[in-house]
Amino acid sequence: MIHVIAHAEKLPPDSRLALEGALFLAGLEAEWTNVPKAKKAKQAAAAAVEAGADIVIVCGGDGSVRAASEGLLGTDTALAVLPVGTANLFATGYGLPFEATELIELVQSGQRRTVDSGVCNKLAFNVMAGVGFDARMIDDADEQKERLGMLAYVRAGLRHARAGDRFDAQVTVDGEPFFTGPAGCVLVGNIGNLKAGVMAFPAASPTDGRLDVGVVTAAGLKEWAGVLAQTVLKRPASSEHTTIGQGTEIDVRLDGKHRYELDGGCKGTTDRMKFRIKPGALTLCAPVS
Repeated sequence: MIHVIAHAEKLPPDSRLALEGALFLAGLEAEWTNVPKAKKAKQAAAAAVEAGADIVIVCGGDGSVRAASEGLLGTDTALAVLPVGTANLFATGYGLPFEATELIELVQSGQRRTVDSGVCNKLAFNVMAGVGFDARMIDDADEQKERLGMLAYVRAGLRHARAGDRFDAQVTVDGEPFFTGPAGCVLVGNIGNLKAGVMAFPAASPTDGRLDVGVVTAAGLKEWAGVLAQTVLKRPASSEHTTIGQGTEIDVRLDGKHRYELDGGCKGTTDRMKFRIKPGALTLCAPVS
């Protein structure tokens, strides 16, 4: 049984019609649940599992996918995604199709991947989590992203890079000291590739049972530009302003409460982030090669 969870404000009418048409032409029936907010996708996904769904198709952005995945962790129900958000980091990272017809072809092909899921402060994430620069950028861009798209993130990023705000952080990885000092950003990733071929963590894998962690100490536009240049060249560890590692348990202590984000969505403020990995917790409809 297929269950579709659609973010009502994100899914355009033509995209819904395209998915309904693709399901009909494939001879597939589906139950539908419309959710008013991304966070409601968790409850909808859990209900779909309880009702016997084999596949849950999420129509929404990264926030909807993240929330729905929480309701699917540790189950045999597979997650499929029709990306209709702004950044769509999850879909880009896993090479998922953006067209309804291609999505249904993928679902019918039987291709599945069993992937790891990260947990931060008891909330699941699938792509990346962070505190500092990226969270401030995401939070500030949130009100403008529907109108400006990715340009909203660029504008917010430039503003915060110029500001050069930093905070004191203590980071331990698997119980060992990893970093102590002023930081502009702390990132923890489950997959490494972002938009436009940018690799935040070139060695990251969603099937290795580990999380990747990076601390950026850049302050000011010039230093941030240098970090970005090395990241685009797929060698972020070469920058003198980055420290990169891996582990299964990562603990981040901050000098006060700061904004943090999970999979591109700001989750408020915190002074501590406790990360864990759940190996093989999520079944995903995704190309296997």
